[in-house]
Amino acid sequence: MKNPKATSVLVGLGLVLILTLGDAQGRPVVNHTLTNTFINNTGQAVGGLHIEYGNTGSFFLYQTPYTFTSRGEDGSGGVSLSSGTVEAGGSVQIFIISPAGITPRVKLWWWTDGSGILVGEKHRWCTNPDCTSP
Repeated sequence: MKNPKATSVLVGLGLVLILTLGDAQGRPVVNHTLTNTFINNTGQAVGGLHIEYGNTGSFFLYQTPYTFTSRGEDGSGGVSLSSGTVEAGGSVQIFIISPAGITPRVKLWWWTDGSGILVGEKHRWCTNPDCTSP
């Protein structure tokens, strides 16, 4: 496909279906999921989101709507999303799948300007499913 965003969404949906419904032979795949909505209540547009997950092992991450086109991981459960915009009052829903059988949780999260600079404040934990409450 010529549209990388569409390709990414289709691959992501395929992985979600496989991990949720099982493989081609109908065997279930053990996984644990977490879905959180991050609402931008900073009063200004933001260009990135940093999330530190605990107890994840390896994981697949999807976002709705597809907002951030750049993603970096630190190898210990932290992920930085950038190259996108969430307007003040807007939101992005993050869905992660941990096929290792480990139930994921949000430890820390914060909005950034897209280059890693903090916008607003850092938040501890998350009130599921809305992560605007520290």
